[in-house]
Amino acid sequence: MNTEQQSAIRNPQSAIKKSAIWGFIQAGGRSSRMKLDKAWLEIDGVPMIERAVAAAKPAAGRLGIIVNAANPLVERYERLAESCDARLIFDMHEHLGPLGGIHTALTHCGAARSALILACDLPFITTEFLSFLCGIHQTQNPQPGNLQSAIRNPQSITVPLDQSNRLQPLAAVYDQSLEAVVRQMLAANEFRVDLLHSRVSTRRVGFEEFAHLRDAERFFINVNTPEEFQAALR
Repeated sequence: MNTEQQSAIRNPQSAIKKSAIWGFIQAGGRSSRMKLDKAWLEIDGVPMIERAVAAAKPAAGRLGIIVNAANPLVERYERLAESCDARLIFDMHEHLGPLGGIHTALTHCGAARSALILACDLPFITTEFLSFLCGIHQTQNPQPGNLQSAIRNPQSITVPLDQSNRLQPLAAVYDQSLEAVVRQMLAANEFRVDLLHSRVSTRRVGFEEFAHLRDAERFFINVNTPEEFQAALR
């Protein structure tokens, strides 16, 4: 690894070319365990969807918010998208889970780009961490015109691991070239995101690599149930 690559991994924000990575907030789930649209639950007076937007927007060139077209709060999402200069995108798939949302994002992010995927129910994730992740992805996947800094084995996915060494696929970066692979998986009724990670070149970012970042231990606290929401409030 050359000096430029080492510098980019130590300070990924300096390596980010925002035109190459677009952010997508996944807000299209049914929230079946919460019994209501959890995206609008407030923590410290701010809805979780707005917290996700605030974290992702500085780390990405453009921002999209993916929702189900039948969501009863779609007008509220429209107002949010307009207020933050984001694009409201309707999920292309009817309740096919996270992989369906990832496919929707890859379809909309454009060729030769990557998609920063972020779930709306990770209220404590930070711009600093997302920029760190994007910087690593771009160091592994340099854009045309910067081939001299290429690492020999470019990665299709850059995904972090939590303290328990579990993949966090909804706080990860996916190269647009994966669109066909994901489409084929959906057609074959293979909906597990970890299957995708096992089939393509993946850069796993261990927790120890970003443990120094502020609040790192809280990045992957997610909110799926009323009990988890109460714990997040505490």
